[in-house]
Amino acid sequence: MDETFDWFTKADLSKYEDRYVSIVDRKVVSANEDPEKAYEIAKEKCPGKEVVLWKVPPGETFIFQLKEK
Repeated sequence: MDETFDWFTKADLSKYEDRYVSIVDRKVVSANEDPEKAYEIAKEKCPGKEVVLWKVPPGETFIFQLKEK
């Protein structure tokens, strides 16, 4: 999950603004306004794989991740 989060924070997902994306192996495999549909489609396309669902915020967003020392 941490690898997917790092990828998500750096990826250009502007074409998916304000939609839910399903990510498998650091690739968007589904995008939809309905999170259930985005997840279901990804599970059908990638059975047995971990699907991570994120909402791509509209416009510019800053994501801060604190790392422990």
